[in-house]
Parts: sequence; C-alpha cells; structure tokens
Amino acid sequence: MTSPSAPSRPVTDRTRADHGGRSLTAAAIGVAVIVLLLNAAVLYGALDRIDPGIFIVQTLITLLLLAAALFHIRRLVVDRRRYALGTLLGVLFADPTGIEPTAQAALALLIANDVAESGLVALADDDVEEMRPVASQGYPSLWLEEAQPRALPARTAGIDRGRDQSTHPWVAPVTTRVGEHPWVARIPLRSAGNPIGMVLLLARQPGALDDEALLKRIGAQFATAVNHAAMYEASYQREQALEDLDQRRREFIDAMAHEVRTPLTSIQAFADLLQLQPMAMDETAELLVNSLNQSIQRLNLLVNDLLDLGQSEATGFAVDATEVELAPLFAEVETLLRPAYLLSEQALTFEIGEGGAAVHADRDRLVQVLLNLLSNANRYTPAGGTVALRTMSGADGVRIEVDDSGEGIPEEHREQMFDPNYRVDRNDATVHGSGLGLAVARQLIELQSGRLWVEDALDGGARFCIELPRPNGTNAVASAAGAPGSDATVG
Repeated sequence: MTSPSAPSRPVTDRTRADHGGRSLTAAAIGVAVIVLLLNAAVLYGALDRIDPGIFIVQTLITLLLLAAALFHIRRLVVDRRRYALGTLLGVLFADPTGIEPTAQAALALLIANDVAESGLVALADDDVEEMRPVASQGYPSLWLEEAQPRALPARTAGIDRGRDQSTHPWVAPVTTRVGEHPWVARIPLRSAGNPIGMVLLLARQPGALDDEALLKRIGAQFATAVNHAAMYEASYQREQALEDLDQRRREFIDAMAHEVRTPLTSIQAFADLLQLQPMAMDETAELLVNSLNQSIQRLNLLVNDLLDLGQSEATGFAVDATEVELAPLFAEVETLLRPAYLLSEQALTFEIGEGGAAVHADRDRLVQVLLNLLSNANRYTPAGGTVALRTMSGADGVRIEVDDSGEGIPEEHREQMFDPNYRVDRNDATVHGSGLGLAVARQLIELQSGRLWVEDALDGGARFCIELPRPNGTNAVASAAGAPGSDATVG
C-alpha cells in the first residue's frame, strides 16, 4: 500500500490562480492611478488649473470603481481557490488507499497551496470517545507516536477558527513554525452524522482559514475520503485474511495427505505379503485381499489428488473426458465395495439398460463419484436392505441411478446437502461423515458436463441421479458380455 502524493499539475494551476488574482489587483491599482493622472492633466489643460472640487469628485468615483473592482477580483480569487482546492482534493481522494497515507497527502496538498502552514488529522477508533492524530505536516517527526488522545468534537460542534490563546497541546509543538498564538481552524469530521475526528489547520495569518465555506468543503471531502479509505483497508484486510486462510487450507491438505500416506504404505506392505501366500487362503480370503489391494490403490490415487490440490492454485480437479464403458466400471466399483456390503448383509444389484452402456466422462472421476454415492447408500441402508445401481437412456444423455432402501431424504434438504460441510440429521447417530463427499461429487459431475441430483426412490428411500452426455452423441446399447447385467447381485 503506497502513499499518494499531491498531483503536481493541479498545484501549479492553483498557484497560477493566486498569482493571477494578485496581478489583477496590481493592474487595477495601476489603471486607477493612470486614470487619476489623466483626469488631472485634462482638467489642467482645459482650465489651466486643477479644480479641487472636480478632482475630488473624480477621485472618489475612481476609488469607488477601484473598490468594486477589487471586491469582485477578491471574490473571483476566493471562488477559484475553493474550486481549485476542491478539484485537487477530489483527484487525490479518487484513488483508494490507506487512511494514514491519504490524510498525509491531503495535508501536504493544503500546505503546498498556502491554506495552512501546519496541520494534522485526528481520528477515533470504533466505540471510543477519544481521537488520536494519525497524520501530520509541519510537526516534529516523532510527535505522532507520543501525542496524547483528546476528546472527540461534540455531535453539534461546528467549525472553530480564530487565534489560539491557550496553546493547545496539539498546537504547542509547531509554535516555532506558526508563532506563539497562531490562527487555528478546527474542522470536525462526521460519518452518518456522528463525529469521527477532526482536521486541525494552523497558520500565522488567517488567509484561507478565514473562508468558512472552503473549510466546510475541506471537512466534507476529508470525511468522505476517510470513510472510503476505511472501507478500502477493511476490504484489503479481508482479502489478506482469505489468502492466509487459503494458505492454511493448502498446508492442512498437504499435511493430511502425507499423514494418510504413512499408514497406507504399511497396509499395502501387509496386503502384498498376504498375496505372496495364495495357497494359505481360500477363495473368499483371496477375494478380500484383492479387494483390499484395489482399495489401497484407490486411496493412494485420492491422496495424490489431495497433494496436487494442496500444492497448486487450482480451485478444483481437472477432468479428462473420454468414452467410458459402464459395465467394466461397475465391476470395478463392485469389487471395491464388496467387503462393506458383505459385512452389512446388504444386496447390491446392477442393471444396464438400453442406451446406457457408455458415457462421455472421466473414468477415474466417475468411479470416485459412484464410490461416494454407493458408500453413502451402504451407510444409510439398514442391514439386509437393498441398493440398486442402474443405467438407462435419459432425456439429454445417459442416466445413472443409485437407489437405496433407507429412510429417504426430506425435500427441504435435497439441495442443501450438496453444500460443503452440510449434513442431514438422521435418526442413526452412529453414521458419521465429513459432509464434503456430495459437494465434491456434484462438482466432479458438473465438470464433466453432467448433472447430479436426488429424488425419492420407489420404495421410500433416496435415489441419486446422474446424467452424463453420450459418447460422440451416439445412443450406445448395452452389451451383456463380461459385465454385471440386470441379474448381477452382490450380497
């Protein structure tokens, strides 16, 4: 965050305005003197003498005209000064920055344009009735750090200007610069009608400090700038907090992935040792060991994904969509989940309908989604229940359905359950989860140009529906060879 400086070109314009006003005044005086001399010469030439009465009348008329001209010139100079300073402050405050550098640059601008010789800006913290200087010009370098707080201006306080007769603690440090009893303007700052601070301007002579309209404009622009700068700083701090939170999230994912990898390595080693002794296992044990190995490989893949996500700036997983045959994919999912369904004494059935044998998707991500949905169905289906996985031709592609025979999902929760960390309260308090699975599943399906939603199953349970595009726009027909079909059952 950098401190802005006063724009050089507008300052030049402002100085030019003052010089122009002084030049016009000098020119008016010169013209008046010349007119008086010409009048005297005309009178003397016409009358061979100067008539005192006529000369006095002409002189008075000339002086009145000169006074009117000077008054008009002064008004022009004051108006130009107000306009120029308002424009300069508007340009300065247009670029959002921090409160302190904004106030510092604005004070420097006022001093450079002869509004004051020294000045400070004092602000109050939230819910505090005292204000403390946050920026100064013309003060000793370390004074801001040592300055004592003072009471906020009253809610109804107006601009206070005049000589400082009591040497206020915030005036004393600059008396060597502006004199023992300088001219002081105290301009209250307000936000929504409430006092938030003060601008204090000091000079040896009143000058611009005697222009109340200018001081009001300065106060209004300072208050607006302080509010904008406060919002900018709050926004910046929120952005920094979000960046820090995201960094901690990535570090947590990285640490968690490494922690999970350590026990997986040991489990993989034991599974490999078991596979080295096939003669010591019966068919069921060998099947379970094979399922264990595949589950470990799947977990390793997920751990690698977590590491990639934690070490990159990506907000999600990349997908590589190709033509995916659903029959062998279902066979892989069945192998991975067979132990869980055997332990729960549940039946897992498969059915591939006409037009639902292949989809255009990322095979690994689709496996991840189906494992999540079928694992949820396993957890929420009572022992002895049934879970059905089927495909069919959908309106916009291939539709995959996962039906369970659990208690179902209330309609009011069906969209919220896809939000991260949201979990539907179930009667079975022993079922636990992170609340992230369905959110990740929907994201992965949408990344593959598909949809994921939930509705009622025919038997009162829940039905999760996936719709994915067909491969190359074809209407593939299921092939029963080498794949679980409508009669494939686990349990």
